[in-house]
Amino acid sequence: MRWVADLVLGVRLAVGGSRTSWARLALTAAGVGLGVTVLLLAASIGPAREAKSQRVQDAALAFGGDRATLTARQVTVTWQGRTISGVELAATTPDAPAPPGVGRIPEPGELVVSPELFDLMLSDDALRARFPESVIGVIADAGLPRPRSLLFYAGLPPANEADAVPAAGFGGELPPATLLPVYRLLMVAAISALLVPLGIFVLVATRLGATGRAQRLAAIRLVGASRTQVRWMAGGETLTGAVLGLLVGVALFFAARPLARFIEVEGVGFFPTDLLPDPWLGALIAVGVPVVAVLSALLALRTEEVGPLGPHRTTEIPVRRAWWRFTLIGVGAAVVVVLAATGSFWQFMSDTRLALGLGLGIALVLAGTAAVLPWLVAKVAHGAEPDDVARLLALRTLRFDDGTPRVLSGVVVVLAGSLTLQVLLGVAAQFTAAPPNETPDRWVLQLDRHTPVRSLEEAITLTGGVRRISEVRTHLTDRVTFITSTDCAEIAERLGVADCAPGSAYLRGPGPAPGTKLTVNGREWTVPRYRTTDVGPRGLLVADGADPVLASATPTELVVRGDPDESFADRLLSATGRVDRGVTLHRAQFQAGQVELFRSLRSGVIGGSVLLTLLAVIGLAAAAVDQVVERRRPTAVLAANGVPHRVLAASALWQSAIPTALGTTLAIPTGLGTAWLVVPAERFRVDWGEIATTVVAAAVIVLVVSLCTVPALRSAVRPTGLRTE
Repeated sequence: MRWVADLVLGVRLAVGGSRTSWARLALTAAGVGLGVTVLLLAASIGPAREAKSQRVQDAALAFGGDRATLTARQVTVTWQGRTISGVELAATTPDAPAPPGVGRIPEPGELVVSPELFDLMLSDDALRARFPESVIGVIADAGLPRPRSLLFYAGLPPANEADAVPAAGFGGELPPATLLPVYRLLMVAAISALLVPLGIFVLVATRLGATGRAQRLAAIRLVGASRTQVRWMAGGETLTGAVLGLLVGVALFFAARPLARFIEVEGVGFFPTDLLPDPWLGALIAVGVPVVAVLSALLALRTEEVGPLGPHRTTEIPVRRAWWRFTLIGVGAAVVVVLAATGSFWQFMSDTRLALGLGLGIALVLAGTAAVLPWLVAKVAHGAEPDDVARLLALRTLRFDDGTPRVLSGVVVVLAGSLTLQVLLGVAAQFTAAPPNETPDRWVLQLDRHTPVRSLEEAITLTGGVRRISEVRTHLTDRVTFITSTDCAEIAERLGVADCAPGSAYLRGPGPAPGTKLTVNGREWTVPRYRTTDVGPRGLLVADGADPVLASATPTELVVRGDPDESFADRLLSATGRVDRGVTLHRAQFQAGQVELFRSLRSGVIGGSVLLTLLAVIGLAAAAVDQVVERRRPTAVLAANGVPHRVLAASALWQSAIPTALGTTLAIPTGLGTAWLVVPAERFRVDWGEIATTVVAAAVIVLVVSLCTVPALRSAVRPTGLRTE
């Protein structure tokens, strides 16, 4: 068990050395700790979603059962693109249960709202007008899916009792949420693209201070230690930093967890108690991070011999071959091109096999791009011969620097993957959303069976900007025939006809012959003479004004022609909400659901990209400071021979700027080009704001990393740096 003693000696060297050893240990622990914090956060997403789903299920109405204790009417309200969900309730038995997080069932005229909705109602009079009831309380956390949920429970008004359904209570079974294959694919691709750079960051963090560690081990070789003993000691030193970083990461995670209540990105948020890592993933992180750290230290010693007189390389620096790097990109692009040629984008979204093939192609392109960057940096560093001293020193340093290109490879994956996913998510949202509205001043209101239509039309008329209201009725028949009746103005807009009169009929598609007897809404009805058409909705469309059977049905829609701006939609919904909150704006409701799904995916990509870019900045800064410290003697020699300090500072700036510029130049065309291969040409859009953000982020990375090296550089250029032993 001699190796155990050597491992323990490595631990003692890490914690019992000089201030320099403590500084290296702290730097390694900080880098590993930040990486562990993000890993723990990622491991908490699954349990957090399960906790959220459980609260949603507990608050779901339970229909059926032996005995109904409630009558309930589920209502969805849209406001400024956001969805507000609620239930109007009435107890039918004395033991009727209250909703989770609510003390009692509200009576008619009473309202219980979520804290976020309560704050919005206080700040927006138009929204408050949609809820005229008295607010008697707020919903507790147990009844909310997330801290900023928009929910309400209201007493069931007597006028809406006919539209309510019996319920046994709460805690009903909900169907599992399903996503199109493309959305599942994009989420998996986003997670993979974000975790790979995080692994690179942790790996680089464990290598900080490697040169100083090798010098200490050389001194130990001088007093008789063998190569095997030295390797175990190196593993012990690295293990110390990794374990300390693991503890720092756990502490940071639990310290930052309470902030989850106040942080919600585009509709995605959790309670602090939801964020608890999955036990198996947590154990994997606890074991995996130290193991990766020790293995990286042992692998590093394979190319470096620690002898009694100091460390020296035992093997040549491997030649970076380009063929396999570009092969990855070529194969991935070929897969994407072949799939794009054989199927449409909609097939990518709906077919699991095509979606997986697309994901494989994108992954190969991103992996090849990450592999190309170190080769490109080495090529520039060995091939360029600048005239000024600052760039010359920077390029010579980059020839032997593996840490910076590795971290930047992760940044390239994040940036390229983010650009690709942004375009794909945007196009996917367009395909799943409603067709583009060619008449933006046309607003369709969906009505319930017992909505008071006359009162509703009076309220709409009082809304400024209304030009016309058309009633639309859909009729049930005893055959497979779809019959719709409305006024001539609406028919003229739908079909583009100019000869409409009361009683006129138009048919698109197959239908019964004129004179056929049908049962419509429980009454006998004779199909009138009609004109066939190739435009408009399928079925029989009949103009109002000449048929009492069709006119007796209750309207199912109101088509309002008014102002085209979104503020009119809010005014319209405010007016209808005072009559019947169950009236929904069809276009706004549908778009709100699509926007919520799009925001959930998009926010995950953006948030992860920003977080990992910040980690990359920290990793690059730590690696740059570590390099300056390790090369302080050559730097002091340069300063003593007359190289100005500003030239050395400019050299540190160029050392960060050159690989960052190469990585950004590589990431932008790769990300956009990959998306261009997938999406239809007419839907491809370049978000120049995203491009500008990428370039600005690269400039900030260079500036921050350079500023972090200034204190260490000032210390290195002092004459005391010339001392050696």
